[in-house]
Amino acid sequence: MDCRTALKLNERYLAEGLSDTVLAEYLEHIQGCESCRDNLMTDYSITRALDQINHNMDFSTDYSKELAQKLERSRQYLLRKKRLRKIRIAIVVLLMLLSVPLSVASSFGTAKFYKPEGSEESLRLQFYGIPETSDPIRNGIIEYNDEAVKKLRALEEGE
Repeated sequence: MDCRTALKLNERYLAEGLSDTVLAEYLEHIQGCESCRDNLMTDYSITRALDQINHNMDFSTDYSKELAQKLERSRQYLLRKKRLRKIRIAIVVLLMLLSVPLSVASSFGTAKFYKPEGSEESLRLQFYGIPETSDPIRNGIIEYNDEAVKKLRALEEGE
């Protein structure tokens, strides 16, 4: 950022109207440019004095300290935003890494051959989940198949 742009942004900075990216560039320039810092100090002093007159407030005697605190708060704000952005990215990456093993593991279904009661043919069941008896989906399929086979047998015998 050049001095001309920084001078134009003084009023917006004091009104807290800068976007985060512009604020970062502005603060970097103000920190390194004594002339622009002096101009900002002048603008801040005038703005604060007018604000204190308009609101019947006591005059502050140390505008330079107030401005230094305002600049430091702005820097801290940007640092917090940057840290939060990094934390969010880390969380998203972590969630993605955690979901990969789960999706890979769930993509491998297990095929079981099941022979319904009273049948000579076995059925191939493909299921995803916990193998053996602790899988409620598999158990439900087996129960349903047993009932279906019994009904089919009863229909065949009735004909």
